[in-house]
Amino acid sequence: MTRRKKIYEGKAKILYEGPEPGTLVQYFKDDTTAFDAQKKAVLEGKGVINNRISEHIMIKLNGIGVQNHFIRRLNLREQLIREVEIIPLEVVCRNVAAGSLSTRFGLPEGQALPRSIIEFYLKDDKLHDPMVAEEHITAFNWASTQEIDDMMALTLRVNDYLTGMFGAVGITLIDFKVEYGRVWENDFARIILADEISPDSCRLWDSTTNEKLDKDRFPPRPRQRHRELHRSGPPPRDHEGNADRHPGRPPLVKATVQVFLKPGVLDVQGKAVEQALHGLGWGGVSQVRVGRTIEFDLAAGDAAAAEAEVKAMCDKLLANTVIESYRVEVA
Repeated sequence: MTRRKKIYEGKAKILYEGPEPGTLVQYFKDDTTAFDAQKKAVLEGKGVINNRISEHIMIKLNGIGVQNHFIRRLNLREQLIREVEIIPLEVVCRNVAAGSLSTRFGLPEGQALPRSIIEFYLKDDKLHDPMVAEEHITAFNWASTQEIDDMMALTLRVNDYLTGMFGAVGITLIDFKVEYGRVWENDFARIILADEISPDSCRLWDSTTNEKLDKDRFPPRPRQRHRELHRSGPPPRDHEGNADRHPGRPPLVKATVQVFLKPGVLDVQGKAVEQALHGLGWGGVSQVRVGRTIEFDLAAGDAAAAEAEVKAMCDKLLANTVIESYRVEVA
């Protein structure tokens, strides 16, 4: 296997050299941090989910004119992105008082702000990402005045979109962080959205209960679950109960897997469906949960072996067992 050249590794992602000039491969890790990296854990499956969420949001933002570095998703954990000259700033947009804003100004958490507030922070882990003013940014040549204006305008557009997207499913966007980069065209530099947008970079609360749905909850490290694949029992038999005439080719069984979110986990799709049904006049509908069904054929010696294999597939790939449960049927 060819080893890829690592360009950069952060708290939640790794950047590798891309397959074509001017591209990078962005890998989403399962690592999670909170409170300025004072707390750390590994949340199994987080990288897979963040990859899909960021893909969806970047595609939608591009559709409304917010250009970004996303090119396409490569697999469960990786996406191909455009290489940019990263501006060393984190741009934070705040809609509701929470976190450091509440601490700095003595505001109660959950208090709506008079308007969206944009803040800039220098990207420097050793300095704990200090907040900086526009004077610092221009004086130290991190960005020009025009680039600051462009970043603020784009951030407000992103905020409008995300607020509506999350609000439609009963989630309040408290604040979020984005990063930007330069794309050079001859001597002209254009600002585009970079990095990611996912629950790692957003503070999200349930609109009804104000329950925190983001990493402010800081989940404990889940147990690592391992299951060995193995087969046992007599030689496979055909559908008539006879010994298989082709020992190297076990008979096929039909496997059905139903995956659904565990109780207590916010079901965003379920909330969206529930609200849509209410809008169509079915006001008595409640507690909608949306799952998925996966069907496939599997060569297996017997039903017990097949069920063990399918459960192992669920634990390793088909379900995120941190937040999802599954039901297996073989026939």
